[in-house]
Amino acid sequence: AESDDALRRLFTTFHMDFPLPLPADPESADYRRVQMQLYEWLHGKPYASSNEVTSFDVAQAAQTPFPFYTRSAQTIGGQLIGIGHIIRSLDLPPGASVLEFGPGWGNTTLLLARSGYQITAIDIEQNFVDLISERARREQLPVHVRQGDFSQIRDIEQAYDAVLFFECFHHCADHQALVAALAAVVRPGGRVVFAGEPIADHFPMPWGLRLDGESLWAIRKHGWLELGFQESYFRDLLARHGWTVDKRVCGDTPWSTLFVATRTPDGYSRPANG
Repeated sequence: AESDDALRRLFTTFHMDFPLPLPADPESADYRRVQMQLYEWLHGKPYASSNEVTSFDVAQAAQTPFPFYTRSAQTIGGQLIGIGHIIRSLDLPPGASVLEFGPGWGNTTLLLARSGYQITAIDIEQNFVDLISERARREQLPVHVRQGDFSQIRDIEQAYDAVLFFECFHHCADHQALVAALAAVVRPGGRVVFAGEPIADHFPMPWGLRLDGESLWAIRKHGWLELGFQESYFRDLLARHGWTVDKRVCGDTPWSTLFVATRTPDGYSRPANG
């Protein structure tokens, strides 16, 4: 009720330590089960991808989407810096094709389209699909957007010059399978960009639920899956599937840290420090 900035400040005043012992193998079924048991305790029922919904008026949001409705100079400016950093880091030639997962409000989607790229966007939330379609119609931009979850990657027959995850990879319930499927949808010489994702070596476990105030609120109230990743774990996972990872940081906004993955020249997996 006070402001979006006040809400974000309040979130920083609380966190919870992980309350359960974790199995040693982060790719084991037991490890995943412990994470999902904690999610169920926090939210009150088991996780389902159908929980990843956001209710809003599409017409109103088309006029004033996030971050603009926050009226926060820090939030608006930070996100615009982050989007500019993404476009610059993608460094694609005119007409290149981009597959964007979890586009949400569509700000990056529309700016990429306006920059002359061929954009396909997939979002699990029909409201966001409708919103992006309406915004693209108003701005007369060619954007192909459809409803679907991360598992849609297995049904994609086209290969793209780049794949983009902007604040969405951490909602994936099976991120390991998603990483394994990436090579099939990226052209030789292409790249995958992970932007604004909670990937940091100070994260207290290889991967798992984030238990800061904002994440706990999102899990408890909305049922969203809020994961975090140790940077070393994330790099090793990508390396085992034949990707090298370059970290690029611009500015002091949470949206300015990117991990840009490219295929190793021979296409084979190698250690992250290889």
